[in-house]
Amino acid sequence: MPWTVKDVDRHKKGLTPEQKKKWVKIANSVLRDCQAKGGKDCEAKAIRIANSKFSEEKIPKNAFCLMDDNCFAKIKEEAEEDKLDMIAYSGGIIKNHFWWGDLVIDLEGMSFPLSKYPILENHDTSRKIGFTKKPVINGGIRIGDHVSFVDTEESREFRKLSKQGFPYQASIYAIPTVIERVEKGAEAEVNGMSVKGEVTIWRKSIFKEASVCVFGWDSNTRSTAFADEELDINIDYMYTGFNEPKQKEVNAMNLEELKKENPEAYDKLKEEVRGEIEEEIKEKFEKEKEKIIQTSKDEISKLREDLDKKDERILKLEKENAIRKEKDRQLEADNIWNSKLAESDIPEHLADKVKAMVSYKKFVKDDVFDVEAFTKAVEDEIKDWVDKGITSSIVLGMSTSSKFAGEEEKTKEQKKQEDDAWVNEMLNLSGQQEAQA
Repeated sequence: MPWTVKDVDRHKKGLTPEQKKKWVKIANSVLRDCQAKGGKDCEAKAIRIANSKFSEEKIPKNAFCLMDDNCFAKIKEEAEEDKLDMIAYSGGIIKNHFWWGDLVIDLEGMSFPLSKYPILENHDTSRKIGFTKKPVINGGIRIGDHVSFVDTEESREFRKLSKQGFPYQASIYAIPTVIERVEKGAEAEVNGMSVKGEVTIWRKSIFKEASVCVFGWDSNTRSTAFADEELDINIDYMYTGFNEPKQKEVNAMNLEELKKENPEAYDKLKEEVRGEIEEEIKEKFEKEKEKIIQTSKDEISKLREDLDKKDERILKLEKENAIRKEKDRQLEADNIWNSKLAESDIPEHLADKVKAMVSYKKFVKDDVFDVEAFTKAVEDEIKDWVDKGITSSIVLGMSTSSKFAGEEEKTKEQKKQEDDAWVNEMLNLSGQQEAQA
């Protein structure tokens, strides 16, 4: 049956929502592939593999005792003292292991954390043969250069019988930490060779000990010193070849068969798959939406900052432009005044008083200077002054610039003061007449 996240607690408790999704994905993938290939106990296999991905797994202790057909242990011939020659593991495929199936141990991933390792008989800790320093990794696991034998009956018997030609075999005991499962039809590289699934690869493991075996270590039997023992170990699993694209056609055919044979189961499966897809799409949508919103906020913030800077520059330019236009209008008004005054007979020292009578600002509307109207007002003002007798030849009380008999010539400053006094008097008189009118 295909599983959903609601089914996980029945098979594995304590997983997070994210872990449950991963459990479902692994279990369903293994189940589909197993069924497509006509495998047996596919549901149990799928559950076991999915469970093993997330927590410690109880494994029989004798499942860690391994031997391939090319392993041996013997005492070297023609040596002055007993020297061991042992290939504990050849680096090849261990066939048909009762727990792992076809198994390869990645030699590059095996670690040797201790300085010395025991050599036993049949992995029995009560039957000691000797001990060795770190084994040599050379196309396999070789032991011999740094072996010390112990004084036990088992050790003496092994050396005696080996010299007589007894065909001892060898085995290792190791614990995996990272396992790669290669599905049928998939390939993987290990120990310099390419292996095809189905096969299990111990990608990382820890070496514990090596044993000489009287009749070889029978990996297919549990009748050993470890038969009733189990270990709780934490293994990381890798999967190669599960849910490969080439299986899609077979799976599609199986779905068609399921639809014909069991429409209700097909509809249920379709709803469950749809639910998983919708949940996955929703999760992706929420993540993308959050990302888009954050990106939009950042962009809006930057745009506002840029707009604020542009507004400041615009206000500055508008201010500078307004000042420039005002200065231009003022300069244009002064030029009109100066031009018209220069054409008149009004004394130069009275120019500022005459200019004060007509302000150019009264002729500015909607930021437009009415030059024509201002010019006419200036001309009218100058004419009014001239009509009232203000000319460059004015003398107080007279309309001539000649001197009276017996008077001394007046200085320019005295003349200016007299003109100003006369102008003020005329302005006052003009004001009184307007008030009476």
